[in-house]
Amino acid sequence: MEKTYQEKITTLLTEITTLKKKSDQISMYRLLFIIGLLVVVYQLFKLNEIVGGLSIVGGILGFYYLVKHHEKIDAEVDLKETTLAVIQNELTCLEEISGMYYNGQEYGRPTHNFSEDLDIFGEGTLFHLINRTKSKSGSDYLAQQLLGEKQTFSISQKQEAVKEMAAKTDWRLSFFASMFKISNEERGVSKVLNQIEHPPVLKLEKFIAIYAKILPFLWVSVFASAYFVSPSFAGYGVAALALINFRLTGINRSHTEEYFETVAGAGRLMEKFGVATGLIAQENWQSEILKTTHEQLPISKLITKNPIDDFVVILKKLDMRRNMLASLFLTLATPFQPVQLIKLRAWLKENPDFFEKIFDVIGVFELYASIGNLHFNKPDWCFPAINNSKTFKLYGQEMGHPLINTKNVVCNSFDFDERNRLTLITGSNMSGKSTFLRTVGLNIILAYAGCPVFAKKMSVSDGIKLICYMRIKDSIQQNASTFKAEIERIKLVLAAINNNENALFLIDEMLRGTNSEDKLAGSMALLEKIVNSNAYAMVATHDLRMTEISEEYPDVVKNYYFEYATENGELLFDYLIKEGVCKSFNASLLLKSIGLPIGEKL
Repeated sequence: MEKTYQEKITTLLTEITTLKKKSDQISMYRLLFIIGLLVVVYQLFKLNEIVGGLSIVGGILGFYYLVKHHEKIDAEVDLKETTLAVIQNELTCLEEISGMYYNGQEYGRPTHNFSEDLDIFGEGTLFHLINRTKSKSGSDYLAQQLLGEKQTFSISQKQEAVKEMAAKTDWRLSFFASMFKISNEERGVSKVLNQIEHPPVLKLEKFIAIYAKILPFLWVSVFASAYFVSPSFAGYGVAALALINFRLTGINRSHTEEYFETVAGAGRLMEKFGVATGLIAQENWQSEILKTTHEQLPISKLITKNPIDDFVVILKKLDMRRNMLASLFLTLATPFQPVQLIKLRAWLKENPDFFEKIFDVIGVFELYASIGNLHFNKPDWCFPAINNSKTFKLYGQEMGHPLINTKNVVCNSFDFDERNRLTLITGSNMSGKSTFLRTVGLNIILAYAGCPVFAKKMSVSDGIKLICYMRIKDSIQQNASTFKAEIERIKLVLAAINNNENALFLIDEMLRGTNSEDKLAGSMALLEKIVNSNAYAMVATHDLRMTEISEEYPDVVKNYYFEYATENGELLFDYLIKEGVCKSFNASLLLKSIGLPIGEKL
């Protein structure tokens, strides 16, 4: 995929150079057009005033075309330059989890079954690895998938959507580029747009609506009177209409200004989402999820095919009031602000729940574009097979930790079923016990979200409830000690057992917040509870006495371990899981290496 990105960078640089040359040429044409127009108009006016006037109109239309064509080319340049930045960011992400996208910190829940234990949200986490969303709805959908919440579609349907997205490389990069410049602070634009959905009622609103419709005819009549009546009469007409326009604008200014401040700038932001919406609307989709979501895209009843474009045009016009000169001329011609507010209200009435629908569609496409991008960036990862067996089964061939760079990670194969329903893992410090537990947990979360997993081959049962007891913290704010926090986590485990839930527990060194004797007694009691239930568990421990339970329950309990070696006084780890019980530990060696005189008399 790195080669693909490099090829696209080369192509984009060539296209950008060509487009910039065209842009420079059009700038020159515009200048020459204005000079030529002035000369032509001057000569035509000398021949005939009517012909001269018509030439001005034609010249304005021609210049308008050049300006719009220039804007279109500049927009293409901007999109391609942004796509270039997107690709460069993806190349960075191949080496490390980049900070260009939101890390999902707001979704972290200290009391959740696994989000804190498995590094789901925050800097350098699973969310941060996958996320390419720019809307609040998109990041909400991704968070829900990783937490296993609001699961509407099957895993196979999700995988189908992900594969389709991964295959549409050019579309996906353009989609990301369309929203790439939206900051994390602007993700919540939907809240602002919800406020826009309720514009204030105007004074004399019905009169203004009727007046706006007949105003063009009044202006034509006024200008015609200059020829048929007298110029002075036309002047009075102009003054009268301008006075009415200013008055209708003025009486509504006080209670519309706050609303207009809310509206200000939303047009520019929505324009970026409009490009993304256009890309969604114009593409053909085959997978069930994406096809169904595409059909839910609201279609505007006004001018254009892109649902957001009509709305953006109105907001842009409202934003013109900030230019004093433009605002003056517009208000002279029409009660500009009240008229645009009436148009906006009519648009909102014709498009109920528009923003909710639009951002819901954008969010779903952002979700699967993000996961599809992960699939494209990680071609060695596989899609797991999902089995519907009543009992939990997990098989992973060469599973790796998704958050560790592929170049540095050590992979392990593991078969988990009823024969090792309780898996005990011993090993020295830093040997890989906790990392292995997180490897299993994170790959299960990826599998259930429809993502590829970091494994050569993997199969997993559907519907397992994952509960982790790993990263236990005290909390001053919640007046909770480490031991109290552990008690709360054990209550979660017991509740799942008592409710006969299809659960998998990942436990790392339980009851570390109490003395060794109580720790052993409590740990053994919990292991007995797990063995005599239908639950599954992987338990990492330093206490070899806990491994003796395998002698009592050999059909469901198995021991595994990680080990280390020493060479020239240095510790060497292979991070490979092996069957059996660890016989050597390294805490004393590590403490001695930092100068603590263990075993020596002071």
